[in-house]
Amino acid sequence: MTNRGMLVLVLLQSTLFAAVVYASKQHGFSTAVVRLENMLLFESRLIDEIRQYITDTDGASEDLRRYVEDFEHNILRPGFADLAYHARHPVGAYRLVKRLAQTDPRILKHAQLLTGVGVARDGDDVIKISELPTEEDLRMSALALVRLQDIYHLDLRSLTRGQLVMLSRQSDGTVVKQKRLSRVEPTFTLEAEDTVYIGDVAYNEEDYLNAVLWYLITLDLTEGKEMADITDDTANDSGPGRVQVLVKLGDALTKLQQHQRALPFYNEALQLEPNNQEIKSKVVESERQVTLQGDVTVKMGKLLQGAIPYQQDYENLCYRSALQNQAPSSRLSCTFVRTSPQLYLSPAKMEVLHETSPEIALYHDVISDQEAAMMRELALKELKRSPVVDKNGKAFLSNFRVSETGWLHDNTTEKLSRRVSYITGLNTEYPSAESFQVVNYGLGGLYVPHVDYFEEDQVRHMKRPDNRILTFLIYLSEVEAGGATVFPQINLIVPAVKNAALMFRDMKRSGDFEPLSMHAGCPVLIGSKWIANKWILDRGNEFRRPCGLTPEE
Repeated sequence: MTNRGMLVLVLLQSTLFAAVVYASKQHGFSTAVVRLENMLLFESRLIDEIRQYITDTDGASEDLRRYVEDFEHNILRPGFADLAYHARHPVGAYRLVKRLAQTDPRILKHAQLLTGVGVARDGDDVIKISELPTEEDLRMSALALVRLQDIYHLDLRSLTRGQLVMLSRQSDGTVVKQKRLSRVEPTFTLEAEDTVYIGDVAYNEEDYLNAVLWYLITLDLTEGKEMADITDDTANDSGPGRVQVLVKLGDALTKLQQHQRALPFYNEALQLEPNNQEIKSKVVESERQVTLQGDVTVKMGKLLQGAIPYQQDYENLCYRSALQNQAPSSRLSCTFVRTSPQLYLSPAKMEVLHETSPEIALYHDVISDQEAAMMRELALKELKRSPVVDKNGKAFLSNFRVSETGWLHDNTTEKLSRRVSYITGLNTEYPSAESFQVVNYGLGGLYVPHVDYFEEDQVRHMKRPDNRILTFLIYLSEVEAGGATVFPQINLIVPAVKNAALMFRDMKRSGDFEPLSMHAGCPVLIGSKWIANKWILDRGNEFRRPCGLTPEE
């Protein structure tokens, strides 16, 4: 080994160690799409260097050659120039996370040793880029597919081919294909081992109805094929076969008290393995439950999570948002507004979305493409897993909010803060407003219905001297499908419009909370969603926003 090779190896070992330390619960590849995009760019660079090394020498190992072939087979194909689309498409992202999570780190070590790509240098961000997805990232990616299929009513058969097709149920109960959101992607396919794994993830989350759907598509995918390759443990080549999938399906149906439906699957499993005592006991118990249940029909429905307010309304609005991909009403008004002298020559373009309490408007072309790119770039190094706040004001991580957040100090966004002040007529300087919060959503990224203001108990526990009176939410990127902002209590859908800003009031002029401002971020179907929040506070805005004529204002 050359001296250069020894130096690269030493640097590489320290780089990989730092990468492992950096990869914590604070962020991951499933909670911010931008991390997957950056990983793809890094890996593409590495592959180019490996190809050059193979061309120049004959010393490349078979493992290294297989790694290059695997990348070319899964990522590259003729006519597919947009590499980042793999990270923005939910099936592509799942496959990407799975491939990297199962990649032997020693292969990457060897590749970096030979090429020098990924070695940390002064001012380089390679350490953050070169970390690998974990098993938790893979689980979260599978959970994202469950969530997207459930909320957007995606056709599972099409989804296994990489195509997103929304279904709808007619009045007579017939299910029809309503809208195709993407084309068939030959490299974005889900195999039986994927669908059974996704079903297991749903089952472990106690989402038994969706587990049933994924187990059924597993049986459908393997109809007439050998089942020995269906495995949820890549280290075990034999893996579970048809019998195990049938039992999983019966178990999920049993959890839903669908004993009549579970029994045929247990019986089929017993026919394949007649000496299996565990399956025999399941058949006996299922038969007993069927007898006890008698003619009573238990409806097989979705179990709503009580912690999500207005869950049904929220999910229906998200479904409609992807179906329509436009504002819901033609009665809305648009106007130029000059709320400050600075806007006289270049007025703000305001689209009124909701005139009564709460006041909601969408301002178009608030920032430029260059400013949006600057905010994304500035936030990139600050991104950490987005927390939620409980009733006692304590922050914690939750699957109800899948994104990462970075805060930008006002000295980097002073010009944009002033622009928000011109539009709203309020003071946006500290301590009358918070810094910009920039958010990048993860795979199937969402934020369930919530309010932005803090309840009285939260304010008391957090010892805050102020509260949020207005939200100014800027969309920093395009979103190909999904990702709308919805207000479930007032039946309002706001699609993500790049460079536009959504403004709504969190508190009434009287100082009372505005509960109808409850809103949510719908799961992102295709794309990388970036937003920037600016929260304006009551402190220092007492005279800029005086009380109205009635307590209700």
